Amino acid sequence: MAENEDDSASTVERSAGPEQRPKLLTIEPAVLLIFFAWNVSAAVFANQIVYQTCTVTLGKNESLCAQLGTENETKEVKDLEKQVQPYSANILMAKSLVESIVPALCSMLIGPWSDRYGRKPVLIACFTGTFLTYAIVALISFLSMRIAINPWFYILASVTTALTGGTCALITVIFCYIADITTESNRAMKMAFLEASIFAGLLIGTLSSSFILRWTNACTVFTAGAVSVFLALVYIYFFIEESIKPNDLGVANSKIRELFRWDLVTELTQTCFKRRPNYDRLIIWLTIAALGLNILAMDGTQTVYLLFLREQFGWTVKDYSFFDATSIACMIFGNTVGLYVIRKLFTPSDAVLAALGYCCYVFNSSIHAIATESWQLYVGIGVSFMKGIAGPMSRAVISTTATPSDIGKIFSLTTSIESLTPLASAPLYTYVYKSTLSWYPGAFNLITASVYFMCFCLLLFVRMFQRMYQPPTYALVN
Repeated sequence: MAENEDDSASTVERSAGPEQRPKLLTIEPAVLLIFFAWNVSAAVFANQIVYQTCTVTLGKNESLCAQLGTENETKEVKDLEKQVQPYSANILMAKSLVESIVPALCSMLIGPWSDRYGRKPVLIACFTGTFLTYAIVALISFLSMRIAINPWFYILASVTTALTGGTCALITVIFCYIADITTESNRAMKMAFLEASIFAGLLIGTLSSSFILRWTNACTVFTAGAVSVFLALVYIYFFIEESIKPNDLGVANSKIRELFRWDLVTELTQTCFKRRPNYDRLIIWLTIAALGLNILAMDGTQTVYLLFLREQFGWTVKDYSFFDATSIACMIFGNTVGLYVIRKLFTPSDAVLAALGYCCYVFNSSIHAIATESWQLYVGIGVSFMKGIAGPMSRAVISTTATPSDIGKIFSLTTSIESLTPLASAPLYTYVYKSTLSWYPGAFNLITASVYFMCFCLLLFVRMFQRMYQPPTYALVN
């Protein structure tokens, strides 16, 4: 009984309107920094796994292994690449699984918990865990230059990110934060700009990655990532205000103990499955399914994509960095200028915009599946420059369909589902890539195109049910 009283006492007092909310500094700089860290090290990390697999696990000559992923590979090096890639793919798959299982469970608790105790503690925890991960990767890389270290040790670095919620909790609390400080009218554009800041961080990281690696070494690249996340953590701690205000009794409760109360999960599931007027519950679940499938395709592709580019086109880290930078620049353009123009000219709904984004993904993956020349990959990203709006517009659909008090819980379940998809996508894509490596390395792109087509169809159904909305009518009483 006392616990129930504590629950009611710890209910978050939300402000009635935007004019009553505290003045908040934008969160975009911190988001840009953490995603810079992600992309500045992503390709280098995969490259490092390949190199240490070659030298330590397979025991090959260091000078020979150093030629992997470089221009003008000899036949001997290409044959060695085929030996190294399957083992490297297993390590990258394991990393993806470690960073998915625990965060998926954490997210189901973190969303409702942050509704009671605020967003900022979760932000600080996520940034701290990510900083420790990059610091540990940098340390292992530094030691590997002096002693032989099995590449599987890099998986240990992912534990700190996993235990603090990982990308799953980070995305949950960031979108909850945006929902707190925006109104229904400007939320979609704010989410699009947030996504653009994510892409900007990815772009800067991609552009600088190969140059830092060329001028220094892998350890310096990982250190740059760690420093970037640390700066973001300092920014969050000192300059970001809490977006919601817990009352005094709620603050007095043990926040750590409350985090492990599984009745929060019950509350979350009841919120997500409860009856809603018209087709709102169905709309929410169709959108959640699309977001889950989106991450399944995206994460699965990311697991093997660099390996595919190395095998199919002989690309180096520099080649991949330029390609990834071009892709991200196109998505930034689509998320800002393209989205603004389309909304002004045609005023489409958020669901239609999300469907358009998924359709662009279909075109992109289909072209990459049949590409035989490098320029064809650039054609794919050129015709799909609006694909970056799929995620933010899908979340905007949820945030404008659910009531404000339910948004945090629904986003929590959404990101939990998104985080669990690598349990299926990483093994699936790794298996397909290894099975087709000798005769069709790009086969996994066909899976990706099919998954995005399903997302496209789901958002068309969402729009159809939205158009079937009927306002309540009342009979006149004489």
